[in-house]
Amino acid sequence: MGRRTASALGILAALGLLTACGGGGSGDADTPDGGAGPGTSASPAAKSYDPPVTFEDPGAQHIVGGALDDEAWNVRLDGTTAYAVSDGGVRAVSALDGRRLWSVKPQGEPTEDADHGAGSVSRPVFAQIDGKRALLAAFAVTAPGSGTTPDRPLVEVTALDPGTGKRLWTTTVQRPGSREQGDPVLVGANADTAVIRLGDDRHASSVGVALGTHKAAWTAEGFAAKFVDTGVTVGLADANGETDGGISVQGVGLADGKPAWTYDGPELLGATLAPVGVGAGVFTADLDPRAYDERDGAVLLTASTGRPPASYGSARTAGLSSLTCLWDERGTTVCASTARENGHKRVFALDTTWKELWSIEEGDGTDRLVPEISTAWHGAVYGGTENGPVILDARTGEDRAADGGITPFAVSAYAGLVRTPAAGIEAYRAIG
Repeated sequence: MGRRTASALGILAALGLLTACGGGGSGDADTPDGGAGPGTSASPAAKSYDPPVTFEDPGAQHIVGGALDDEAWNVRLDGTTAYAVSDGGVRAVSALDGRRLWSVKPQGEPTEDADHGAGSVSRPVFAQIDGKRALLAAFAVTAPGSGTTPDRPLVEVTALDPGTGKRLWTTTVQRPGSREQGDPVLVGANADTAVIRLGDDRHASSVGVALGTHKAAWTAEGFAAKFVDTGVTVGLADANGETDGGISVQGVGLADGKPAWTYDGPELLGATLAPVGVGAGVFTADLDPRAYDERDGAVLLTASTGRPPASYGSARTAGLSSLTCLWDERGTTVCASTARENGHKRVFALDTTWKELWSIEEGDGTDRLVPEISTAWHGAVYGGTENGPVILDARTGEDRAADGGITPFAVSAYAGLVRTPAAGIEAYRAIG
């Protein structure tokens, strides 16, 4: 079989929910106590490439989430390990050989189909707790009733040692009164507070959990939290199901849940929010106004203020119907946009002062294909065109590798992750 020509993932796939079927790996059975063992065989020696531009042959892929059960997984790649969370547990899988390193189930009784098939799954989130790195996950559980006391739906939050899967602590918090259904989605955390969303963009509540006391610190009804950055939780306000009110983009304080800012724009029917990268401090918002407003369609905003960066005003995003950006963690932000008027697609890069470094655009006279971008990391931009996978130089936009073998949605110095319709989420070792 020839080298895989993976179809290019849309740029949003790098930031949103990654759905795959559970299974794969050879680790022990899940346990509610944590630390279910590593396999008996050792992982191969890991050689790092910073950044990787070539990955192993498709025949050597390793399944992170496979086709053995019908679960949705949200996956995060960290070094040589892929951490995956589903409704029923969290697991660590070696991205080098597919071994299941450990797996943990909720301590409580999992709530059956809490989101009624909506497919919302909590993210694997890292946080520094008491000076130690911990992996956080949240699950829908049910406290059984007794006598005249009914069952109580709860949210279980657990902190794990990412290396061993050992449970550091577990707590449960009450669901807001109007949110008895819906899987909890852990959207982010800092050293003090983790934020959980329950419900969808039209009917939501969010809860801040203090990591020091393991108790709910605040509840924001009608607020659909999306991500955490620079001490602020960014999301959609007025998500309370009211048909006569519009939705707004809002930031609330991570410590107290109080509104910190509201985006100064038109009343919205909805919006798609995407962080540029962990710690980048900016995000994109594709806006759907209640009434047509030529000023708004897609904007780049700072998480701390809800306003465009000082050197990247709204005039630079005027006329766009969509905008998504990714930070390469080395000083370059790579963006993909679509023009509202003619649908032309464009990929471009910005430096830390928001100066444009390069651009590839449909109809720009260069005769280059505009790639679909899947991720960016350490000076490399990963994506694909009709010719197959391609890797660009983040600073120049020039082709760096014409065929790296795969189009990954996540990359480390050791591996890349790919989502496929048949096998789910697969890991490929970096070899160059």
